Amino acid sequence: MASIKPHQSGGWRARIHYKGVSKSKVFRTKEAARQWAREIEAEIDKGVYTDRTSAERMTLGQALDRYVETVAVKKKGRGQYENRKQARIIKRHRIAKLPLANVRTPDVVEYRDDRLKEVKPNTVRLELALISHLFTVARRDWGMSFLVNPIVRGVRPSVKGSARDRRLEPGEEEFLLNGCREYGGDIHDIVVLALETAMRRGEIASLKWKNVNLGTKTIKLEDTKNGEQRFVPLSSRAIAILKGRAKVRDIHDDRVFKMSEDSITQAFCRVRDALGIKDLRFHDLRHEATSRLFEKGLNPMQVSAITGHKTLSMLKRYTHLKAEDLAELL
Repeated sequence: MASIKPHQSGGWRARIHYKGVSKSKVFRTKEAARQWAREIEAEIDKGVYTDRTSAERMTLGQALDRYVETVAVKKKGRGQYENRKQARIIKRHRIAKLPLANVRTPDVVEYRDDRLKEVKPNTVRLELALISHLFTVARRDWGMSFLVNPIVRGVRPSVKGSARDRRLEPGEEEFLLNGCREYGGDIHDIVVLALETAMRRGEIASLKWKNVNLGTKTIKLEDTKNGEQRFVPLSSRAIAILKGRAKVRDIHDDRVFKMSEDSITQAFCRVRDALGIKDLRFHDLRHEATSRLFEKGLNPMQVSAITGHKTLSMLKRYTHLKAEDLAELL
């Protein structure tokens, strides 16, 4: 039988010495201590008891560190970067201080609701997907098969209708580029390249001269979001931008642009805000460029080869073509 005694913290300590198993734990109430002891002894009798010590000592924050170091590090492309970023964000929340074994669905719901006050539903959905996969890995690979995944059906926020379809208005591109030119630095050329190639911000920031072939008018992208390399054809406008940069390139630096992803975002936002342009994000340039490819008459297979969208269904939201453009094709 377990012994239940008062603890100096004001709670109750349950001690178990049963069939070779010794465990103790402190609870706020005497009934909670008794319930825990009964459950552990019942599992021992059934032969299904598993030592939970590791999961009770490891916090979610510590588990996230282990996940990043052992799981995320093996991911290709942008996956590793995104997981590290998501883990840092989750660790700022109080849920990260909970022992892994104590994380329950209500805790996740609280985290979800707090985050939805700050970011879009899809961002929260991806963060919860990370937590869910962490529990899957812990159950499968870390000897914690007793854990219960707190991410249950209905917890993830709905992202239906949240996809953006922001297009540049007539005259807005020229207005934006003039502002970028006045701002200085690389941002003007980066925006032009984004509009001409549909490349992602990270792909542009990591672009190296060794992957630019002006002879074949292509860029070879190796470090992509989905981990698969692709070749991007270059328009005459994109070639002009790259030729101009090639004339003044630093032969000791293989980077085409000297700006990081965050620096690109910051510069773009400063230009946008200074110009008073409303509701425009850098990623909207990729949507604009992809839509223009459809407007030029390319089919979904051709567009996906250029943009790197993994499935054709992902391109559905990029085909909000203007009615007048569609009418011209009829």
